[in-house]
Amino acid sequence: MIAARAAYWLIDAGFEGFNQRDAKRIVAAAHAAGLAQIDSRLAAALVVLSTSTALAQTPAQPQSPTTPPIVEDSQNLEPDRPDVTNGTHIVDVGLLQIEFGGLFSRSGANHHNLGTPLTFRLGLTDWLEVRVGGDGFLSSSVPPSRETGIGDVQVGAKLRLWADPGGLPVLSILPTINLPTASESKGLGSGQSDFTVALLTGTDFLTRGHLDLNYGVGLIGAGRGLSRFAQHLISLSASVEVPGPVTPYAETFWLSRQEPGGGHVMAIDTGAIYVINPRFALDGGIQGGLSEAAPSLSIFGGVSMIVGNILGDHGVHARQRQAARRRAAHAPKAGR
Repeated sequence: MIAARAAYWLIDAGFEGFNQRDAKRIVAAAHAAGLAQIDSRLAAALVVLSTSTALAQTPAQPQSPTTPPIVEDSQNLEPDRPDVTNGTHIVDVGLLQIEFGGLFSRSGANHHNLGTPLTFRLGLTDWLEVRVGGDGFLSSSVPPSRETGIGDVQVGAKLRLWADPGGLPVLSILPTINLPTASESKGLGSGQSDFTVALLTGTDFLTRGHLDLNYGVGLIGAGRGLSRFAQHLISLSASVEVPGPVTPYAETFWLSRQEPGGGHVMAIDTGAIYVINPRFALDGGIQGGLSEAAPSLSIFGGVSMIVGNILGDHGVHARQRQAARRRAAHAPKAGR
């Protein structure tokens, strides 16, 4: 009979879901019933049961992920704002970092200026970052008049020249072109482009301290029809890591001049950066002038954030390689 043959075939095939005793019981019941028409149904039931038993005993195969793996950023957000000094840090590959703020300055009892600087920074490789920024909305008040408008736009790049074995920059260079988009007639800009380049370096000191030092030189526009003048910048910023998310800093900087025949600008400022998470930080501070040409008082604050992974998988994989190099560089050597 078909049922008997099917049952014994299942035993011979080695399906662990059936043993000989169970198969004989099923076949005996079929013979006792004497109904040949149930044989095909019984055989089909045995096959289905054996198939389900075999599937249940088959080891589950790992499923390929349907979503991309979560990749942690190799470093926390390190903004260049709010101080004048820029750090050597380059934004991680593929990440877009936005830095925005407000700046109020007073150069006398009645002379007030307001600016809203904005910078977009994109990491292209572990040694190159491109950036586009601007002075944002400007307001200059010198009674009895008040002028407002859009400020100049800056285009530049930060390049790593030298890094430690972990890949962190020790020496970087920052060339920038200032595009004259601000109104010259309103006194908000010179109407000429500026060309500057800054050399950036930094080092840790003691246990939790860090120093950043910049030297910059540029050709600054003096106005349409006038020759550009040379400008030099030296700035030094010191910060300290303290328990908690707040990093205080203090800075001093010297600027040779801001206009032809003008005096030098020297100031000191202090503030803090509050890192809420690796992709979002707040900052604020106050500046005091130390020379006649410097604003007597400035107050500033702003936001820095990483908003996305612009380069997709290319950026993700590059950050993974970068993080692996850093871990390898700081791992203990064999035999030590």
